[in-house]
Amino acid sequence: MKRFLICLFSLYLVPFLWTLPAKPTKPNHKILDKKSESIALQVAIQESIQYLQKLPMDTKFLIQGETITLNDILFPLREIQKQIQGNKHLDLLKEIRKQFKEVELKPNSEPPLITGYYEVRIQGRTKPSGNYLYPALVPPKQNSKATHSKFYTREYWKEESHWKTVSQPIVYLTLTDLHLAQLEGSALVQTETKEIFRINYASDNGFDYLSPAVHLTGVCPSLKPYELKFCMETNPKEVSEAIWKNPRYIFFEKENLPKKQLSDLMIGPLGSGGIRLVPERSVAMDKQIPLGFPVLISFKSIQKTYNDHLVFVHDRGNAIQGEGRVDFYLGNETGIDKIANHLLTKGKVILIVPKKEK
Repeated sequence: MKRFLICLFSLYLVPFLWTLPAKPTKPNHKILDKKSESIALQVAIQESIQYLQKLPMDTKFLIQGETITLNDILFPLREIQKQIQGNKHLDLLKEIRKQFKEVELKPNSEPPLITGYYEVRIQGRTKPSGNYLYPALVPPKQNSKATHSKFYTREYWKEESHWKTVSQPIVYLTLTDLHLAQLEGSALVQTETKEIFRINYASDNGFDYLSPAVHLTGVCPSLKPYELKFCMETNPKEVSEAIWKNPRYIFFEKENLPKKQLSDLMIGPLGSGGIRLVPERSVAMDKQIPLGFPVLISFKSIQKTYNDHLVFVHDRGNAIQGEGRVDFYLGNETGIDKIANHLLTKGKVILIVPKKEK
């Protein structure tokens, strides 16, 4: 089944030429055109199918008291995939409703919360220098004293003497950029050598996330995560202390990027279960909603209105809890941080589950 993705990618290969900005830039995020939307949808549904195909054949899912087998969900997804590939003028919702039934997720009789997230672009250094003193670490060695890393909070990994014998740095970052990469779960990094690569979530220490904003109210003019770097310039002590008070710590793995690939739009970071995230087609949801399942979402952002927009559950999040809670992946274009961080709204979330023969 990987052949479909390879063929699809080969049609749209472009040079990987962008450079990560060292300073904040003005937003240049553009709404996807119809061609890009079509590619994104095809890749997203294929990612779901590939993930589900890897599960044991006897896998079963329980959705609001109804048992759904692996084949129950795979068969209609494949049918929808065929329809998408062969018909440019497909009435997608009509086809979906032939194969699936709708289950609205409405916790506590209130519309569910919808937020946005994105992939961070940051600068890094191959060796510690200047403000680039904080390593993005690989997971501790399994045969080390830190095997049970969940027992160690963020403060522990602050000290080089603690991590040097059990882990190794991928790259050195500023403290605020390390925090941002750990919050979002991945980042595109460019070093002083012009090397560009991705750091992906590999594991964590098991602690819940505590936002630095809890300690910075009244200190920073903005508590948006991507704007902490500006507050760091005027309040370095307060911001540093607030970040280190968050006990959660994320370890990364390095992903080298191909010299040629689809545009940044398509080759996203890895979500949960090794699923590749696709802009505006991947979402993170609570673990009670199975990975790979399709969902229809409706909401309005500052840039676009989405009505019964088809997305797929490709990710999880420590703070993404609750039956209808959705975190909407928006991509990694320059300026997308502002759009994602301003997305905080209520909307309509419908889990679509396969119809079963009576």
